[in-house]
Amino acid sequence: MRLNWKKTPGRPRAWLALVLLPALLLAPGVAAVADTAAPNSLDQAVAQVERDHAGRVLSARGERRNGGVVYTIRLLTEDQQVRTFEVEGAEGARP
Repeated sequence: MRLNWKKTPGRPRAWLALVLLPALLLAPGVAAVADTAAPNSLDQAVAQVERDHAGRVLSARGERRNGGVVYTIRLLTEDQQVRTFEVEGAEGARP
């Protein structure tokens, strides 16, 4: 199959859309991954939960689980409900 690369006035090139579409789809995902980097300490995990959810932290603790660290944070939300968040720590994080 031979592709015709000549410009056609008023008609967008399909190959341009095929090239740009993956870049546009990946761009928001890259920013989201960078924003939610795994915390290295309990303080960082608490800060991450406070940043992402409105409320007051009631308790926070870290524990070793399956070779990694998991931080458990209990939060009292603005509508007076207690929510529990489990945040996985970064590799090499301390409880």
